[in-house]
Amino acid sequence: MISCMTWDAMTTGDNDPYEVGFGKPPRAMQFKPGRSGNPAGRPRGAKNFATAIEQELDARVTVTENGRRRRISKREVIAKHLVNKAASGDLKAIPLLLNEARARENNPAGSGPNDILDAPEDHKVLDGIISRIRSSVPESVPPSLEEGADGAWPPDGTKE
Repeated sequence: MISCMTWDAMTTGDNDPYEVGFGKPPRAMQFKPGRSGNPAGRPRGAKNFATAIEQELDARVTVTENGRRRRISKREVIAKHLVNKAASGDLKAIPLLLNEARARENNPAGSGPNDILDAPEDHKVLDGIISRIRSSVPESVPPSLEEGADGAWPPDGTKE
């Protein structure tokens, strides 16, 4: 095997053998301790695009409505503008507004996880799944654990 001298060894006459090659840059070119490989990288507190959009939509602006000045968010301004354009017959605004309204009707903002599977058909499916799981439980499991009496696992209270 052919050994290469280091850049440091060639310039300073250092006797410390260091093989320069792929993934092994000369010591003079390596990153110094405590220094990043990208010192001009992303600054602290830099926001991504979604955060910037949210901030701008929440920013308040002054509008005149029915002769009175009000401060409302840009999000509300956009909503009012979209509704007004759809009401005036704009053919591009109508489907946008209806799709948003449908999305809000099907998944209201205040709905919790328990409201999602609240239909009788969902309960039938869930009962079937639970019965299959319970039928596959080995017979050696105590009935108190099979029923999920106290919900504690392991039964003696120790942690695994």
